[in-house]
Amino acid sequence: MSTQVLTRAVSKTFGRHHALDRVTIAVMSGETLGLIGSNGAGKTTLLRIIAGLLRPTSGEVVSMLPLRPGAIRYFGGERTLPPHVRGRDWHALWNPPAAAGTTTRKLGVLSRGTRQRIGLEAVLGTDDFSLLLLDEPWEGLDPDASRWLGEALVHHRNRGAAIIVSSHRIHDLAAVCDACEFLIAGRLSPQPFICSPGAPLEARTAALFDGFDRARQ
Repeated sequence: MSTQVLTRAVSKTFGRHHALDRVTIAVMSGETLGLIGSNGAGKTTLLRIIAGLLRPTSGEVVSMLPLRPGAIRYFGGERTLPPHVRGRDWHALWNPPAAAGTTTRKLGVLSRGTRQRIGLEAVLGTDDFSLLLLDEPWEGLDPDASRWLGEALVHHRNRGAAIIVSSHRIHDLAAVCDACEFLIAGRLSPQPFICSPGAPLEARTAALFDGFDRARQ
């Protein structure tokens, strides 16, 4: 596997608030990396820096991605879905052939779960990206949509995409991630948690919870 993106000692401050403090991570092609942290830990800020939507205060992001449009896909939930745009039109921006089956209602009038799934289906519907960044993608999804998302993430990892996904839902991360990083108040714990693919899901989930608890001590 080759490195797709690497952050080197990335820090970000907003006024006097230190959102990130010298964060260094790497994600490989064909790997799913989970980001776990409490609200305000810096997960969204880190993903937006990697996506190129924010500039770090210090440090750098080194990308090995091909220089072509669409190589990076980022989805940050409702923050990235314009409420006045119709679902079909939004889907057509990402995956025109599949847009015909999407609702013509405006995104702002749909339920939270429906908006979330439309956004995810648009981002995940093609195989032409190399890096996928998802911020709390399971939020608002019903069980069927959650199962679909897990299967879609496995598909894209298996075809060689590099994936970084943040979530509070440790059970879901344990099911799809190869490794997880614990982000505590803007700092990474010293060692990433390596998910054991051969262990039962319940055991992986329990071990991930235990790792997160120890990282916060």
